[in-house]
Amino acid sequence: MEFGIKRHRAAIRRREYSLPVKCLLRDNLLNEDRPLFDYGCGHGDDLFGLCAEGFVCSGFDPAFRPDSPKSPAAVVNLGFVLNVIEDPDERNATLKEAWSLAHQVLCVAARIMVSDDGGAEVTYGDGVVTRIGTFQKFFTQAELREYIESTLGEECFPAAPGVYYVFRDADLKTTYIAGKYRRRLAAPRKRIAEIRYEEHQELLDSLIDSITKFGRLPEPDEFSSAEEVIDAFGSLKRAFALIRRVTDEEDWAAVRQHRSEDLLVYLALANFGKRPKLSQLPSKVQRDIRAFFGSYKRACSEADSLMFRAGDPDEIDAACIRSKIGRLCPSSLWIHDGVRDQLEPLLRIYEGCARAYIGTIEDANLIKLHRFSGKVSYLACPDFESDPHPITTETTKVWLRTLRVGFYETADRINPPLLDRKERMLDSDDDRRSKFERLSSQEVTHGLLHDEDDFLTRAVWKANLQTLGFEHRGHRLVRRKTNSPPSVVLPKRCSKYRVGKRIGGAVYVHRDFEHVLGEPMAAAKSRLPAGFEYTVVKHNETNGNFSFIHCPDFDESPEPSTGSYAVVKSDGVVKIRPALSDPFIYHHKWLFVDDDYRGFDVEESKRRSVEWMTLPNVDKSRIGRASYWNTHVVPQLERNPRQSWLRSEEVRKRLGWTTCELAHQRDAGHIRFKKVGNAFLYQLDHENAAE
Repeated sequence: MEFGIKRHRAAIRRREYSLPVKCLLRDNLLNEDRPLFDYGCGHGDDLFGLCAEGFVCSGFDPAFRPDSPKSPAAVVNLGFVLNVIEDPDERNATLKEAWSLAHQVLCVAARIMVSDDGGAEVTYGDGVVTRIGTFQKFFTQAELREYIESTLGEECFPAAPGVYYVFRDADLKTTYIAGKYRRRLAAPRKRIAEIRYEEHQELLDSLIDSITKFGRLPEPDEFSSAEEVIDAFGSLKRAFALIRRVTDEEDWAAVRQHRSEDLLVYLALANFGKRPKLSQLPSKVQRDIRAFFGSYKRACSEADSLMFRAGDPDEIDAACIRSKIGRLCPSSLWIHDGVRDQLEPLLRIYEGCARAYIGTIEDANLIKLHRFSGKVSYLACPDFESDPHPITTETTKVWLRTLRVGFYETADRINPPLLDRKERMLDSDDDRRSKFERLSSQEVTHGLLHDEDDFLTRAVWKANLQTLGFEHRGHRLVRRKTNSPPSVVLPKRCSKYRVGKRIGGAVYVHRDFEHVLGEPMAAAKSRLPAGFEYTVVKHNETNGNFSFIHCPDFDESPEPSTGSYAVVKSDGVVKIRPALSDPFIYHHKWLFVDDDYRGFDVEESKRRSVEWMTLPNVDKSRIGRASYWNTHVVPQLERNPRQSWLRSEEVRKRLGWTTCELAHQRDAGHIRFKKVGNAFLYQLDHENAAE
């Protein structure tokens, strides 16, 4: 099938800079000193904007600027051109020609995702023809990198998904790579007065800034005011000695450590491509290596060790746990993008591996470091600052072990998790921390947040706020004006039998009431092994099976747990199952019996149902397991001693009473109690609890 490819239709009008131009500006590769040539500029919207801002730039496009010359320039942008060329040979020639025009750096961008337009695209060559007659060649991130490097024979570096840099200027390449892993540091503050320092303060302050920048004493050719300082003090070293007298030595040690860590991160991630030889590094970096490590071999050895550790999930998990920055979740550490350089080197390298593969994700302001699975996610959270509990709207996930990339739109989720404790994702000096911390403190005080929690969903937050009578106003937690106690609707017994708890298509009853299930139950029971003990009968009305379940603590425990059980299938086959290591538990056990049952206090069991149903932060999809119930729900019930009936030993432990003292208090009517079987259970009022 022949197609008339209409390349000019691939050019789109833009109201903002294209992604590759945004990357060049962001990384300071495009500035007033580096002219730009836009190869395949389309309508020229990027050029119009750049010229208006004072940049020197020109462009060529075969459809819209065919007569413009193809001019060599410091920076050449080949943005979304390769993917619209249907002829592979022409595509290769275009890439090589663009590279020949670049004096310092070539920026290459291509589409890397294919959207499903319901069959509107037709396969053509190594790409597709779209419904508007344009050709599109789609790459994966790895394929685009391999294509550029194999065609040009040069290493390329990711700037963003589908955007790569190829450097001709070696110094610019090294500066770009090293700068990505160099953090901003504050200069140490002067702590004491010194007359000579005051006389030369402006000069010495400039030296402080230079030492902070390098992490070491600069060489004379690295410091513009070196001659003036040497004239005043004899040498840079003597001037620094004065500076150290009026500042804290610990601050300078920290500056040196941070700069050496930056260098280790750079050298470790340089292995992602081809680590340069020492002689290929700029003189400044060579001096850094000698100052911090003594030799290039030692520096590379330490960097390689860090890179190796970054592949160990146990090492990453331990680093996430000890990190002073970040919101630690059960399986991940969340940070704001602005503080990634404040992480310890191991985590910077872990995240840096993902960034070295995918580049910088536009609009992603949060980073999720997966603690165990070898993944890094970049998330867009546009309302991070304004919303007390915002959601993420886009996610880019990088699988480091397989170098797979996933892009996800998450804004339209019905019940998304809401972010909390945002202050932990920020640096300690961030101005926003105090506002976020105040809200988190309020939420902890009122039982809305707990340290062990993962992010709660929108539905859980809504229910918890309603239950506890609060609402958010900005980053403040306030009482609702009408704070009536939450109403709880208790479940009802099975209407068919007037007793029993219905769960889905099954009915559960205590064995004292098994007769309501009729002859089928009796027939199934007759097939049980002799002496088989059970407490609860489950009738699956869907398949006709009966289960006979042993619950040894049914009468004693508020939420009894299941033990071994027998399943009698409708065809008469019997299977015996052992107790589970994490057993199921039964809530609302009063449903299994009628109100006249004497094994436990039915009314007290109903009150227990009301208690836990009004608790916040209860995931009702998980409460059926003893592990979750005992870890997340029971502690909440026990926080207020008035809310639960306690056994004698627990009361004696809390109040420091002997058995006789407890009996005297009970007989005197000073403590509320009830008797269940032969056991006494107690409730503590405020006076008892205070003791």
